[in-house]
Amino acid sequence: MQDFIVDEDSHPRSIGFDATDRQDLVVTVGVLLNRTQEATLLDDLYQTIYDDGYLPFRTKSRDLSLPPEKVQELLLRCNGEVGICVHQDDVKLPFAEAVHSAILLDELSVTTDDTIAIVDGDQGRAGQLYQTAVAIDVVPPSITNCAQSELYYPHLLLADLVAGVVADTIAANPTALSSASVAGPVEMILETTLESRKGRWGRGYSAVARGEGEVRRATYEQRYAHSVRERVSCWFHGIFGKTHAPPPESDGVQPVVGRLEAMGCSDVATWLAEQ
Repeated sequence: MQDFIVDEDSHPRSIGFDATDRQDLVVTVGVLLNRTQEATLLDDLYQTIYDDGYLPFRTKSRDLSLPPEKVQELLLRCNGEVGICVHQDDVKLPFAEAVHSAILLDELSVTTDDTIAIVDGDQGRAGQLYQTAVAIDVVPPSITNCAQSELYYPHLLLADLVAGVVADTIAANPTALSSASVAGPVEMILETTLESRKGRWGRGYSAVARGEGEVRRATYEQRYAHSVRERVSCWFHGIFGKTHAPPPESDGVQPVVGRLEAMGCSDVATWLAEQ
């Protein structure tokens, strides 16, 4: 997988964010990986949940009904770093996700010279993360947005799956969070509810709700992929989805298949070769 090119600079790592809400509850998950680890995660997703209906670059989290145990297995085998934030209050999902994402950038010590941040949705979501980061004195990496990101990037799908399982668990048993502990790639689990009117949460949420603060416009390539092959090409080249953008210049999967086979990800490589 090729490095991301953002603002004309090469970046081999990314942190992908996604959030899920339930009544009076928001859970945000950040997954930090390099491009090689993305491929390993893709192969693990294919091997673990293909029989549950998962088709790479075609299936969204809402299309899957996975037992929590399977999602936990995927999470614990992830060879990157993961951070989870929880807020139990009546808040707006986009604002809460922006604040949580900025906090995770800080808590996971995400570096700015080799890493980008990927947020799901339109360019406005990227702007909200910038605003929040500035408000809580976090220097963010370049931030990119990717429409339907879980169809393009495997770690965005994992973030969405994990956020859903954590949200369902806490919604069913609010005391579950107090007994949760970090394990494997999960570097931190943070509840921000008690900071509702102070601290980083309060400053960040106020800034994004009012639309205050600096917003940078990173430059990077965006395309709209109509097919699995086009999404595979976008993923391989580090391109991000954008509604109504032109399709990628090529939908060839052979370079991707060859790279995956060389890395030992033969199962998913074989599947992609048949698409």
